[in-house]
Amino acid sequence: MPEFDYHRFHRRRTLLKTAGWVLLAVGLFAVLDMFFRAPVPLRGLRGLFAGIVIIIVGAICLYSGYKLPVAEALEIIHRRGRGISASELIHEMRVDKLTANRIIEELLQKGFLRPSSGNTNAEEVYDVVQ
Repeated sequence: MPEFDYHRFHRRRTLLKTAGWVLLAVGLFAVLDMFFRAPVPLRGLRGLFAGIVIIIVGAICLYSGYKLPVAEALEIIHRRGRGISASELIHEMRVDKLTANRIIEELLQKGFLRPSSGNTNAEEVYDVVQ
C-alpha cells in the first residue's frame, strides 16, 4: 500500500480553503450587487438564486478544508496495522501537536482507538480496536 502523501493532503486542504473563501466572496457579491444602481447581468431571482448557491458551495468547501482530518488519520492507522502515538501522527501527517491530540481524542470517542495496556514509554500509545 502506498505511503501517505502529506504534500497532496495539505495541498488539497489549502485549495479547499482558498476556493471556499473565493466562492463565498463571489456569492456575496452576486447577492449584494442586486441592490446597486447598475447591477451586473445577474438580476432578479436568477441573481439571488445563483448567489445563494455559490455561497452554499463555498461554505461546503470551507467546511471540508477546515474539518478535522479523522478519515486520513484512520487511513494511516489501518495502513500501519498497529497502534499509534501523537508524535507518530504528527510525523506522518505533518500536523501540529494540538491537532494530533484532537484527532486521537476524536478516534477514542468514536471507538476506533483504545489506550494501550502495555505502555512503558513516556508517551501514550493507542491500539487499534479490532
